Amino acid sequence: MNRALSQPLAPSTQDPTANIQPRSILHVDMDAFFVSVEELEDPSLIGKPVVVGADPEGRGVVAAASYEARKYGVHSAMPIRTAKKLCPHAIFLRGHHAKYGAYSEKIYDIFGEFTPVVEMVSIDEAYLDLTGTERLHGGPLVAADRLIRTVKERTGLNCSVGASTSHLVSKIASDQAKPHGLLYVFPGCEAKFLAPLPIRRMPGIGKVTEPELLSLGIATIGDLQTYGEQKLRERFGKYGEWLWTKSRGEDIEAYQYEEEPKSISHETTFDVDTGDQEEIERTLSYLAQLVARRLRDHQLFARTIGLKLRNERFRTITRDVSLDEPTHLDSVIFDIVLRLFEQAWKREEKIRLVGVRASNLEHGIFQRNLLEATARAKFDRAMEAADRLRSKFGFAAVQLARSLEPAKPEDKSGPAGKRPKTPKKREFLGRE
Repeated sequence: MNRALSQPLAPSTQDPTANIQPRSILHVDMDAFFVSVEELEDPSLIGKPVVVGADPEGRGVVAAASYEARKYGVHSAMPIRTAKKLCPHAIFLRGHHAKYGAYSEKIYDIFGEFTPVVEMVSIDEAYLDLTGTERLHGGPLVAADRLIRTVKERTGLNCSVGASTSHLVSKIASDQAKPHGLLYVFPGCEAKFLAPLPIRRMPGIGKVTEPELLSLGIATIGDLQTYGEQKLRERFGKYGEWLWTKSRGEDIEAYQYEEEPKSISHETTFDVDTGDQEEIERTLSYLAQLVARRLRDHQLFARTIGLKLRNERFRTITRDVSLDEPTHLDSVIFDIVLRLFEQAWKREEKIRLVGVRASNLEHGIFQRNLLEATARAKFDRAMEAADRLRSKFGFAAVQLARSLEPAKPEDKSGPAGKRPKTPKKREFLGRE
């Protein structure tokens, strides 16, 4: 195992958790998760450039790439055709998402043996709060090492771990430790660890903010620290306070592992431009359910629902509507998106891409219509049950009827007929 330890940053060689126990946060990230699962199932893939995603001749995106493929510049969310050009000899796989979900469940169970405070932020990464578990597992470094070995022994998969006193620092540390490594940042050394890193390494600084910071001479996280809290606040307001706090490796108030999303969306590009209204509506139904599921995962409700369409001429149309009562229900979101689609789509145009978006998010502190409260509560419970089944058996296990393909005429023969098929497999790209 490649283990990286930020020991040069430590003020002493003693275990910093020996006397006063600070917070102990681990960020665990599975290494090339989708590809690693495929390699377990087919060992002949090991050591080869492997890309999990859409058909390389289609229009989808890369879901995951092996480290061998990454050497050629292939990365997740890249258009699949670009990946094919960069690495034409790669092995392209469509992926098996139900299988990945099953492995994720196994990993989650292992995490639960180390602490009850586990937050899965995606199918292949999580935060574990080990504060107060030192008598059970030893210090954070010992516990993290044991966790990595346990995951490997029970699942055959490798993971990388960052350990520190904050979620932010642990996340950055796990990325520095990849692949199959462990990086521990000693308490009190968070700011020194972050200082030499470029500002784009800090979660929350993107393509819009980075150029503005660079124009101020701020190229590293250390430059943010030097610039100072007051000047950052004067320049950026509340966001400046946020930058200052995080530049020192501190979690912001009410930090919830990852900042809550400002919007949740899913979109997909069809393999072939289509004017088939039923196919488009099935896809919109599926996307609406993905968005609703993620809203419930974050315990959020959306007050605005939006539609995105891109036609064969690459013209993009967006429509949205604000609701009197926010929602996180599949059927409500789909009904709204369907109405927006019917208003926006010109029948003579073929569609290349569709997307569903939820924004103006809030927690469920609002007054529901009392006449509908009982019915909504029942539907909420039904969707919670559906989510549990999806977590266990894969997202396709429970679907709205509108997202299923109708049975072919020949399927209706016989006493029972055949079960309708789910929509054709595509890559669905979600963004927060």
